[in-house]
Amino acid sequence: MKNFSEVRLACVEDGLDNVGFRKFSAYVKSIHPETKVTYIFTGNSNSYTARLFAKDSGFFTENDIHKVAEFLAEGDLIGFSSMTQYSPTVHKIIAAIRKINPNSYIVWGGIHAIIHPEDAIQHADAVCTGEGEFAFKTFFEKFKDSKDYTTAPSFWFKKDGKIIKNRNLPLMKPIEMDDLPPLTYEDDELIYRSGKDFKNISSKDFMSFSGLAYNTVWSIGCPLHCTYCGNTKFIEYDNNYRRLRHSKPQTIINEIKRAKSKHPHLSTVVFHDDSFLSLPFAQIQEFCKLYKKNFNIPFAIYGVIPTYVREDKIALLLDAGLNRIRMGIQSGSENILEFYKRPTKLHRIKEATKILNKFKKYMIPPTYDIILENPVETPEDTRATVDMLYEMPRPFTLNVYALRVIPNTTMASQLEERGLKVSEIDKNYFIDYQRTLGNCVVFALTFWKMPEWLYKFLRKRIYPVHTRQPHYPILFMLCRAAYYIRRGLYHLHFMDFSVLPGKTGYYLWKFGIISFWQRYILKRYHLPKEKLPSGESNYLKTTDN
Repeated sequence: MKNFSEVRLACVEDGLDNVGFRKFSAYVKSIHPETKVTYIFTGNSNSYTARLFAKDSGFFTENDIHKVAEFLAEGDLIGFSSMTQYSPTVHKIIAAIRKINPNSYIVWGGIHAIIHPEDAIQHADAVCTGEGEFAFKTFFEKFKDSKDYTTAPSFWFKKDGKIIKNRNLPLMKPIEMDDLPPLTYEDDELIYRSGKDFKNISSKDFMSFSGLAYNTVWSIGCPLHCTYCGNTKFIEYDNNYRRLRHSKPQTIINEIKRAKSKHPHLSTVVFHDDSFLSLPFAQIQEFCKLYKKNFNIPFAIYGVIPTYVREDKIALLLDAGLNRIRMGIQSGSENILEFYKRPTKLHRIKEATKILNKFKKYMIPPTYDIILENPVETPEDTRATVDMLYEMPRPFTLNVYALRVIPNTTMASQLEERGLKVSEIDKNYFIDYQRTLGNCVVFALTFWKMPEWLYKFLRKRIYPVHTRQPHYPILFMLCRAAYYIRRGLYHLHFMDFSVLPGKTGYYLWKFGIISFWQRYILKRYHLPKEKLPSGESNYLKTTDN
């Protein structure tokens, strides 16, 4: 291709926290500086008002589609990344680009392309089916020099009416991860919101959608094989994906330093690893030592698996600055956990919640991920989940998801075998809950352990969502409102603005209130002073997994 100039990358999603896209776009910019990165917001699922009233706030119009297409069509190479729920919007944008510039070359990567390449290749010219960084470099170097790029590994290509399917590259090695550029967190990226126009992303935009948090990931991979998860496709391609790979602790520390120096207001670091606590103990220990030495801001870890929750690891992390944990429990029914192929048994979930509860004075109540509205649940399954929540040590909060089955996952096959249709993937799993009594009780139990007699009375009237039953929209709204208020107060107490509105947090940071509160008012956990002969804390006298 002569006079190749610009790459335009678009993340079609409702947020700025897509860490995978940030990693990829940073890499592309490092090999081709003439790259424009933009975030396309199709709605506003981050709106607490939308969540409270359980309805989408905003939608993408045909005019929005045309504006986005016009902008992207100016690039010599156009790349998309999206989750599956946003894929219908990507379909429309690509169709509009074809009309504006029939010669445009379009590549689709990210989780949807990996999970469902059969869909993506029907619209794009090329689809990346594996880890994108090194795969893109191989493809790009041939593409810009007008060489035969259709041999590039980890890609599917359309050529002469046929689809070329190339093998995937081996997974990145830890030593290679050390050499990747840090995540983009820049002011030269663009954002597009429905009804508006493209604009440069500012610190205010980050604060609006990410609070005062720096979102990143240290490790890649997950030891589990949950049927609803897109990771099943990674594992299908390469079983080594179940082994965690990570850069050196110093590498992630340097990345956070860079972000903090560019945006001093950042007051929390959020790790989006799939299984942070399954990292080797020695690596966690080194990370904690470095983090405590270099930063005086707290951090949160997502993607915690109950099996790997250990008191010594939690104690070590709390001493370094941990203030929040998000753990997946998904269901209180052994039957449903087996359906999800989650190896964690109920007794281990309960044990993990008890361990976290021991440290409740020192961190925001843990957030537990739970999946409602499974079409194969029996009344016993639904009630078992509610029973678990009723008995769980308090306080805690929930991330409640309505089950959205992604095509081409193991779960999709499971449901199809049962004659159940996989549909409505484009609905928002944060919002589209049914206003059933069971869902009302789930939210209520996060802030109120009701009397046992009342719980037993309600329990008898709880049924799976697919069962015909009355709905209670006003009660549902009140329970959710109380839940959000209580959750907000927890974060306010800890001066954590990774969830609460960032603009409010910014002014509290600017006047030094956040740092003062966290340093002098909040109780900080410190490892016991009693030392072993080796010099380690008693909590560290352990053998690793």
